[in-house]
Amino acid sequence: MAEVVIMPKLGLSMQKGKVVKWLRKEGESVKKGEPLLEIETEKIVNEVESPISGILLKIYVKEGETVPILTPLGVIGELGEKIDEEKEKIGIEAKEGEELKNKSVDKKLKTIPPLEQTSEIKASPVAVEYAKKLGVNLDSIKGTGPGGRIMKKDVEKYLEVTHPNNFPRSEESKEKELDEGVLGSAEGRGEEGERRIPYTGIRKIIGDRLSQSKFTAPHIYFANSIDMSKILKLRDFFEERFTSKISISEFIVFVVARVLMEQPKINCSLIDEEIVYHQDINIGIAVALEEGIIVPVIRNADRKSLMTISEEMKNLVRISREGRLMPDDYKGGTFTVSNLGMYGVEQFTSIINPPEAAILAVGSIKKMPMVVEEKEKEILEVRPLAKLTLSVDHRVIDGKAAADFLNQLKCYLEFPELLVFK
Repeated sequence: MAEVVIMPKLGLSMQKGKVVKWLRKEGESVKKGEPLLEIETEKIVNEVESPISGILLKIYVKEGETVPILTPLGVIGELGEKIDEEKEKIGIEAKEGEELKNKSVDKKLKTIPPLEQTSEIKASPVAVEYAKKLGVNLDSIKGTGPGGRIMKKDVEKYLEVTHPNNFPRSEESKEKELDEGVLGSAEGRGEEGERRIPYTGIRKIIGDRLSQSKFTAPHIYFANSIDMSKILKLRDFFEERFTSKISISEFIVFVVARVLMEQPKINCSLIDEEIVYHQDINIGIAVALEEGIIVPVIRNADRKSLMTISEEMKNLVRISREGRLMPDDYKGGTFTVSNLGMYGVEQFTSIINPPEAAILAVGSIKKMPMVVEEKEKEILEVRPLAKLTLSVDHRVIDGKAAADFLNQLKCYLEFPELLVFK
């Protein structure tokens, strides 16, 4: 019985996806739950698993093509099974945005079934069977598949960490290890052992978006040195009284949200020849991954407490690095904060994340000498300073508005007690 593989809807706002790579060729066999192809949605590449065991009879959407959600991508069935391609393409339709309706497809064709679950845990059938065979409790494993679904590779990774000496790796894993060796995968080997990988996926998306931003939006930069003495004392205060630590980035996001309330001209975008001033303040936080940078979003940050922002940021960073972000997690940002201070970078300028019109770059905190006024006298003291650099799209944000924003931010970071009376 053949089954249609469709472009999945991986988020509420997802309307289309791109086929990055088919992991099986036409005529090759695949087992239920095994990765079948890779789908790219904005900045995320997700693996789509095979809904059934069988032969990949037909591929309709080739690698590199972008199609709307619910579009038939291919068909899996039994060897020699006949398929009416036109019927399949016409027959799968969306009903009320999410439900599928089959009007003219052969009754043998079905759509992908919902995720199988073990109690309340999302896991692929292959992962469930593999874990059951080895006596592994899925409660202990974090999934990296779509929506946090546990894949077979997650079970293998868990066993490799917890039982490194007797981890029963699959033949596929062993072959991959032998193939990669020191030089990287065989597919990525060049002359003299150099490693090459395709310029695709997240890395290409980032490159394309930033190139578009850099060469389309005239960037203008504003920098300021911030005395972080009181923010560091606040951080120590919270660490002494709460179990959850609050990072400098979390403090900055909290303060930025308050400044954007007072400086709404910065919270804007240029969309279709219109300057849109956003009512919501949704702050993106740049997170470094091995594949590049991704920017999950703290929504309505101006309406949230410092503790709430701290919890949300920690959660977004964690699921970003676990590969479990959904498209809705990184869409809708109106302003971005990028902090490279933890990597020892003292100052840098960031490229604006379109369609936003501004981004704040945060450098490391360094003890530096500075002149301070005390009792009408100027004295030299060593203070913890950080360089903050604001990049704005000069098409929609004037220099004065940017300067006002940065000065207000400096004021609240150096005198956070002022926020108490707001």
